[in-house]
Amino acid sequence: MYFSILIYDEPDTVHLRDEHRQAHLDYLTSFNDQTIFAGPFVVEDDTLDLGSFRLIELPDRVTAERHIANEPFILGGMQKRWRLHRWKRSVPNTWRDCPRTKGNLQALFYGLDRPDGAAIRQEFHHAHSAYLKEHADNILVRGPLRNDDDTKSIGSVLLLDMPDMDAARDFMANEPFNKAGLYDNPMLTRWRFGRIFDRFKV
Repeated sequence: MYFSILIYDEPDTVHLRDEHRQAHLDYLTSFNDQTIFAGPFVVEDDTLDLGSFRLIELPDRVTAERHIANEPFILGGMQKRWRLHRWKRSVPNTWRDCPRTKGNLQALFYGLDRPDGAAIRQEFHHAHSAYLKEHADNILVRGPLRNDDDTKSIGSVLLLDMPDMDAARDFMANEPFNKAGLYDNPMLTRWRFGRIFDRFKV
């Protein structure tokens, strides 16, 4: 099964990121085959990492929780807060073969549904699907977050490939689910491929 893992850096821990970076990279390398996408989310000018985001295939939630617990950035104390959800792939792309334009930047949209979101999902499902298919060249990967027993969608994840963050904001402002107010305090932030998963730099 697939999982979405969003982990936040603690404030003033840049020195710890530098200290544990190689162990972190080695750890991610050991999950290379299971990783769909992985990399940090960052401030808009890409001068500071804010946390880590990955989409990964693991056998069950217990294994996913263990995967987080053994993350060197967690063990090193620079990351203490995370969000773990099941995730459903809506397109087959991975970091190895996703559509991508050299020179573009990447952005992460992460939104959990508001409590009455099921009705909005149902009403705008077709418009949402059509919009994302129309802009498939700008979408690295996408899919809904799911509840633990995989019976309903509870949010959305999109990794976007855009000329700049203004284009990413415009794209999400017109995305039907987001425009209809489906999400409770959604996050749209610049994101970057983890260095071992960036095929433009390998």
